[in-house]
Amino acid sequence: MATVPGTGAAAAGTGAAAAGAGATASAAQEETAPAPGAVPPSRRRTALRTGALVLAVALGVGIPTWHGYRLYRSGNPDYQIHTVAAGGTGTLMNVAWKVKVEQADSLPGARPIKADQQWLKITVTRTSLNTEGVMRRGEPDVKVEHPDGREWKAEIIERGLPPEVKDHKIGTGYDYDVISLVPKAVAGQVEVRVIPSTIRAPLKEESVADMFKRAGTEETEPQDQVLLFKR
Repeated sequence: MATVPGTGAAAAGTGAAAAGAGATASAAQEETAPAPGAVPPSRRRTALRTGALVLAVALGVGIPTWHGYRLYRSGNPDYQIHTVAAGGTGTLMNVAWKVKVEQADSLPGARPIKADQQWLKITVTRTSLNTEGVMRRGEPDVKVEHPDGREWKAEIIERGLPPEVKDHKIGTGYDYDVISLVPKAVAGQVEVRVIPSTIRAPLKEESVADMFKRAGTEETEPQDQVLLFKR
């Protein structure tokens, strides 16, 4: 069969062009393909967006002030403040509370502090006035605050309350030993805020079924009652 002039050359050219195109495409794939173990760009962008969102949420949760925290308290009313004169006794939920504050330059085992700081040793004493008071055995929340609104963390380091309810006696005072670190300039001015727990513990051991049954019938109380002990 006769060969059309130029056809073979054209075919060869076409084949070469195709081969070149294939090589170019292969090279492009190699350039754009991620290296082994590398994270694809789309996944990196997603991770960055997720990280930014988590950071934004964390900052949003951490920013609110004490006032903002009060508004955050899931619909509970604002705290009801019961002011107690220096050296006095405050009573809430059938429990009498007293507070004693002492200043200390150092504490056993504690780290050294700056010259403008002061340790406070706080004794919070609770006395159950009746059986209902004995049932209110939950640990209180203790804070130290200045009349201008500033506050400092306080930590309970010792608990004198008997572990067993049966050993808890009506009319006997049990101490919580609390410490706080405050600026020395306000050490004699700060006041102590005690928020008693609203938890009611049974007077005798009960089964899990009875515990859930009791919990389902008890009315939930807002933990909104505060004793503010003046200095």
